[in-house]
Amino acid sequence: MLRVWYALKNFFLLLWFPRCWKKARAKRELLRGLVGKQIEISTPFGYLAGELVVVGKDYIELLDEIGADVLVRIAKIETVRSLS
Repeated sequence: MLRVWYALKNFFLLLWFPRCWKKARAKRELLRGLVGKQIEISTPFGYLAGELVVVGKDYIELLDEIGADVLVRIAKIETVRSLS
């Protein structure tokens, strides 16, 4: 019974996992179009605003209003809004 459960779990993970990657890729492409602009993002920890400086493979770098660099994982970004 345990082997059947393991096989079913892996089957559903294989079906779901590529969709998960497509979403992250779509977020990354959206963010690349906003480099150099003022944006506001929401994360599970709160809202952040600033100029989008860099979009990496799995993170972004914001320059906030006091000039501090803020790194945020793309996986944690819930919404993105352009301010300019």
